[in-house]
Amino acid sequence: MAGDLPHDQSNMCLLWKFGSFSLLLKVLLFFVNPVEVRRGEQRVSLKFLAKSGQSPIQCWRALRCVWGDDTMCKTQVRVWHKRFLAGQNNIKDSARSGRPRTKRTPANVRKVKQLIEANGHLSLNDLQDQTGLSRFVVLTILKKDLKLSRRASKFVPKHLSDDQKATRKRICQENLDLLCNQDDPETFLQSIVTGDETWLSTSEPLSKMQNSVWIEKGAPRPKTARPNRFARKTMLTLFFDANGVILMEFMKPGTKIDSEAYCHTLSNLKEAIRKKRPNLWRGRKFLIHHDNASPHTCSNTETKMKKWGLKTLPHPVNSPDCAPCDFSLFPKLKAELRGRRFQNIAELQKEARKILLAMDKNIFMSTMHDLVTRWQKCVKAEGAYFEGDHVQVEPLFERVDPDGNSSGTSSEED
Repeated sequence: MAGDLPHDQSNMCLLWKFGSFSLLLKVLLFFVNPVEVRRGEQRVSLKFLAKSGQSPIQCWRALRCVWGDDTMCKTQVRVWHKRFLAGQNNIKDSARSGRPRTKRTPANVRKVKQLIEANGHLSLNDLQDQTGLSRFVVLTILKKDLKLSRRASKFVPKHLSDDQKATRKRICQENLDLLCNQDDPETFLQSIVTGDETWLSTSEPLSKMQNSVWIEKGAPRPKTARPNRFARKTMLTLFFDANGVILMEFMKPGTKIDSEAYCHTLSNLKEAIRKKRPNLWRGRKFLIHHDNASPHTCSNTETKMKKWGLKTLPHPVNSPDCAPCDFSLFPKLKAELRGRRFQNIAELQKEARKILLAMDKNIFMSTMHDLVTRWQKCVKAEGAYFEGDHVQVEPLFERVDPDGNSSGTSSEED
């Protein structure tokens, strides 16, 4: 037994056990911060030695045999030796109050808040100069105390008056009521034929995000030439429903876009619906949805549409956020064309046709359900523009996609 051994042999046995114990601790704490590992190891070992009856100086010498110059100082050995003998088992430092706040005081928080309320466009440098606080303190106050984040303004078609907001809300609510009153809302959505016009360029520039690349720190910034304002363009007229493209036309160069040209497009649309959607054509079970551009709403166009038995679905003025072509199909088309140069208009038109006809059918169905979601958001936003505001709405009804999965009307992410 260790108690029957001479004093020197007893100490050697204790040191051997202590060394094995320390090695085991090093293996267990291998992936932890080395400083924290060393500190924890020494305190655990010190606790073992103190409980074994070793004096503080004997404990320090035993620790030094293992850790050498990295051993904790004698003062710390005495402090922790005393704690362990007093019954403390925790080897971690006690929580400290930390430095007192001298900059993030309630007075400085109020000062920053008043400056922001007076002028929300102030930069960090402006706030730093006017408050005398460091940039880090100002940023901490803004984010942690005031719960603020800086966001750039979003471009909108125009600043809406109260009457225009009320009109947007009213028309969207009427469309929602019309949808909800249907026996089969899904069939009603499939009866909407929506369309619009857009310009396509033979040299569509990449967006700022698409132009960004990963570079090394300090490397020269990539350069991109400004888009060519004089690149040749062609105007695309597109009509589609929940099942895909119905009509795709390109205006001839020099053609004036007026009521006569649009009525000619509507005449072609009638024929396209009759051939491609005979179930909609029978009994005129479809609604034309277009924006309020002058060629779409002038008296000559309305007279022709009434003569042909074409009914329309109301669309609020100044509302590209509620136009399926503007918020879905055209951005997807132009995203495919960006960064590509076409030798002539015919090549551009051919590629645009190819992209539109290759689009998944689910895209068109989701676009119609997104239209319903946007009507709901417009109503909830009291007619104001809502894109980018994370307006949450509940789906009006459950739908079944072509794969047989049930979901709400909304496929749009905020």
